[in-house]
Amino acid sequence: MKKFNKHAIISLLTTSTLLVPSITLAQTIDDLTIKSGGIDTLKRMVVNIAGWVAGLAGTIALIYLIWGGVTYMTGGEKGAESGKKMITNAIIGLAIIALSVVIVNAVVGVLSL
Repeated sequence: MKKFNKHAIISLLTTSTLLVPSITLAQTIDDLTIKSGGIDTLKRMVVNIAGWVAGLAGTIALIYLIWGGVTYMTGGEKGAESGKKMITNAIIGLAIIALSVVIVNAVVGVLSL
């Protein structure tokens, strides 16, 4: 039981640290100010919205990954099987999210030529 509590505390501290923008150097509200400027403004807005959506989806996928790990460790035989599926799905989700960010940036980069 003590080992589980130690891992739970470490996971909680790690997750809470990742959710603080100033520590993780994530976008802040000041970075999202959009000035008037036509197409340039539209491109910036698309990239900002995609970044916010990817960040939110990544946070949800990370929480799902942690939940899968806890299920894997504490769920017995059925929990281990369920936890493996959750971890696999979370990793696939994170890969899809990362690829979507790359695709959006590539499209915006091509359009800005």
